[in-house]
Amino acid sequence: MKTTEVDRYGVSEKCRAVLAVWTERKQASVLCREMGMSASLLSQWQDRALAGMLQALEPRGTRAGTEGPALPELVKRLLDRKARARELETLGRSVNLRPRTVRGKAPVTTPPGAVGS
Repeated sequence: MKTTEVDRYGVSEKCRAVLAVWTERKQASVLCREMGMSASLLSQWQDRALAGMLQALEPRGTRAGTEGPALPELVKRLLDRKARARELETLGRSVNLRPRTVRGKAPVTTPPGAVGS
């Protein structure tokens, strides 16, 4: 019988794992190997943690010029990405955070001198 995520990892383990990566105490690859999990599962936890933080810390009023403590670069990037995704969702657009490349198709190029002729 296969163990599900709910059975295998508790909330406190998930929090410790995400925080260990965000505070740069452990590399994501090392943590995943130690916990016997995939990188995509850790990524899902990080996305859920960011979504929860953004929702919990949504400003009720405007606080101009207030900044918190310095965050590691990884956390800044994740927060920025999640904030952009939320903004796009509120505009009714579909969100694709990672552009996909089309395999096997060469990019279309215009030969020199062909423009304007």
